[in-house]
Amino acid sequence: MDSLPIIDLRPLRDGADPLAVADTLDAACTDLGFFVVTGHGLASELRAAMMEQARRFFALPADEKMQIWIGKSSCHSGYVPPKAETLNAALGADSKEALDITIDRGPDHPDVMAGTPLHGPAQWPDSLMPEFKGVAEEYSNACLDINAHLMRGLALALGLEADTFEPVFTDPIASLRMLHYPPAPAGDLTPAAGAHTDYGSLTLLAQDDIGGLQVAARGGGWIDVVTPPDALIVNLGDMIARWTNHRYVSTRHRVLNPVGAHRYSIPYFVAPDFHAVIEAIPTCVEPGAEPIYPPIEAGEYMLSRFDATHDYLKDKQDS
Repeated sequence: MDSLPIIDLRPLRDGADPLAVADTLDAACTDLGFFVVTGHGLASELRAAMMEQARRFFALPADEKMQIWIGKSSCHSGYVPPKAETLNAALGADSKEALDITIDRGPDHPDVMAGTPLHGPAQWPDSLMPEFKGVAEEYSNACLDINAHLMRGLALALGLEADTFEPVFTDPIASLRMLHYPPAPAGDLTPAAGAHTDYGSLTLLAQDDIGGLQVAARGGGWIDVVTPPDALIVNLGDMIARWTNHRYVSTRHRVLNPVGAHRYSIPYFVAPDFHAVIEAIPTCVEPGAEPIYPPIEAGEYMLSRFDATHDYLKDKQDS
């Protein structure tokens, strides 16, 4: 395989032929866990507006971006400066910078009142970019709608009722992330984001036309990811691999340094509700066999992965 499969979600979204889409999803998730979707329902104008907001934010001076540094957040929301995240320890810290916007939960939210980790107010660049919040919330809602359709498709692919996953995505652990990769010198082929797998259930990625995303091929080497205009890249995270007892795969991917250009991308990360129990789906366990993993709460699993990646969380553990 030298490219990712392209899947049209319209027959799933409109109900015309959901089982056909489910079969295609099943093949993609079993083989590589990466695919490209069209017919997803995310308006091209909204995508362009979100990308423009990302460019504007990252063009701000460093001291202004640090006003919403992620280390100030109680729920992993805010600005992540360069060299503050390590996806591949062998390569050292990544050169990219990021802005993470989690679901904005107020002080009267039950999980906020209970002190549940990863729940709290998002950090917004309101004083710098007053229009940012409206665009980001509209974009996030569109991504959550796409995630709901995809999870229905995966339920059908796994021989389950279409609405099987709905009860564990009522208040998901979800995050809109904007990424900026600064230009690199000519000939620099080192990764700006080291090879890694994602943590949660699904990632929905919008990227610009600079390129650089590579997915590890099953037979070795790397697949350069190129997409049609307005298409989204979808990949499975480790939680889906765990949930499906490794019937579905979570595959390593990386981003090469962009040479002579700025690269921007917008992944939207989704995982189930914090207290949702992730345990092997019965249709993914052979009769008489034991699941590979014991049950675990989604939130507990996500916290363990964040702690291993972000420097500000490591510093809190050491203090």
